[in-house]
Amino acid sequence: MALPLGAIEDAIEHTESLFAALGPGTVSTAAPAVLQALRVLVIRLAQLDTVYCGLGRHVSASGEQISSTLTVSLHEYGEPRNPRLTLGDVLQGRCAAGEMFENAEFVDVAGRVVLLLDHVRAAPTPELPGYDTSDTDTEQAVYQLEAVVPAPDGSAIAVIEFSTPFTDHGEEFLSTMLIMVASLEFVLGPQPSMTPFSLDL
Repeated sequence: MALPLGAIEDAIEHTESLFAALGPGTVSTAAPAVLQALRVLVIRLAQLDTVYCGLGRHVSASGEQISSTLTVSLHEYGEPRNPRLTLGDVLQGRCAAGEMFENAEFVDVAGRVVLLLDHVRAAPTPELPGYDTSDTDTEQAVYQLEAVVPAPDGSAIAVIEFSTPFTDHGEEFLSTMLIMVASLEFVLGPQPSMTPFSLDL
């Protein structure tokens, strides 16, 4: 399910009215807090040049129902150069910033080099009205898999990020990530000096 990255306030207001129409109950009680948290999230994602954000429900290899988020963002990255040099700078910069990864690999996907990263990080456990979280840890482990895809001239990057709190199943989605990478295309904008690239997802 795609989340709105434009007309955010209208989308949140419309969704609030749908939950309100359900009448009193656990879901409608929790909805305002959840929607406000979602509002903050999508506004911040839009500010970070995110071009797609979605929520997913899947069935794992063991048959377990799991949830996930997927974001795709587009960033300018300096002057044209060898895309491998761009990816090398991305990795060096993130390591220098203190990020640590379980795996960091350069792989060839559909004839272009891509940087794959994965790690497990700690995220705050949300507090939702109507749900007792007193026996829940204040932090929750989240598995993140990222693919950093350079533009053909190395002057921009697209970052595809898959996240799930079901950490034991995260690596099952590597093949899905590679399919998304293979399908992604950079499209040269009509005014390169202002908007060099957009993405065809």
